[in-house]
This record gives sequence, C-alpha cells and structure tokens, in this order.
Amino acid sequence: MPALLRRTAWPTLVLAAALLLASSASATSVRFLDTKDLTLESDDIVVGEVQSVRSYWNPAHSKIFTDVEVKVSRSLKGAGPGTLTLTQLGGVVGSARYNVPGCPMFKPGEESLLFVWRDSHGRAQVNALAQGKFDIHRDPVTGEGLVQRAIPGLGVRDVKTLRAVPAGQPMPRLKLDDLVLEITRTLVLEANQ
Repeated sequence: MPALLRRTAWPTLVLAAALLLASSASATSVRFLDTKDLTLESDDIVVGEVQSVRSYWNPAHSKIFTDVEVKVSRSLKGAGPGTLTLTQLGGVVGSARYNVPGCPMFKPGEESLLFVWRDSHGRAQVNALAQGKFDIHRDPVTGEGLVQRAIPGLGVRDVKTLRAVPAGQPMPRLKLDDLVLEITRTLVLEANQ
C-alpha cells in the first residue's frame, strides 16, 4: 500500500468505525416478555379484527406513522368494545418507506390478540413491538382459534413462558383459549394480591 494511501485511508477507516459504533450504540433493545409480563405491563388486551391500515407523514414530514383501526370483539383488560386505534412508527407513503425492525405488520381483515400500552399522549401501541401481537387463525370446521406470532424468530412453543421455537422447527398453532386462560389467571392473581 503506498504511503500516501496508508496515511489517508487509516483516518477514514477509524472515522467509519467510530460512526458505526456510535450508530449501533443508539439501537433499540427489546427485552423478552412472557405472558405474565405482557399482561401486567399492558394497558389493554383485546381480540379484534383489523379494519384499516393508514400510513401518513408527521407534520414535520420527517417520520411516517401508521394508524391501525381494530374492531374489538373481546376485551380482556382495559379497552371495551368498539374500535381501538393503534399508532405505530413506520409505514409506507407513496414511494417512501420508513421501517422499524421488529414492529408488527397489519393487514385489513386479519384477526389478532393484542397486548397494548399507551404512551404519554394516550396513543395505543402494541406492547414490546411484535411480541405483543398474536395472529389468530380459525379452524375452518370447528371455528377454534389458534394463535402464533407471525414474525420469523418470534414464534412461541407455549402460552405461559412464550419460549421461542428452536430454529428449523415448525411453529405450532397454540389454542387461543389457552392463551386467554393464562392471561385471565395472571389478572386474577394480580387482583388478589
């Protein structure tokens, strides 16, 4: 390597490494939550169907937000029947995309069990990013609800501990009624303390 290149390349590499370390230092970290944690740390826990998904720019045109309208069919904690609006950072407006890694995705018509928290402005958001969203699939014959997280890497193998499904193994469909029972148990135990 020529001497001039060595003298100019090293400062550039050091600066690039410093910028990389600085950017990763501000990365978001999310702690693992089991059903008890999700239940106790949520303001609302609901089962509902997504009615609409709408992304838009904030007034400063610096961030994209997405509002998800959910028609609540069952409330386990907090919000009653009616419509719940979730507001989350990220979305797509025109050709602009603002991604937030680990954020749950929504589409109209899907049914979900949602653990929700509210920020200081009262805006409802899914708790612990995608950890707080369980997609519900109904058995076509019996109508029984089966749940699982849709985001790869967040699939769970039981409704109490929400332990991860090991890599390479199929994600089991867990019974919605079993997850609801675990949430209810947690709420009853908390109320009796």
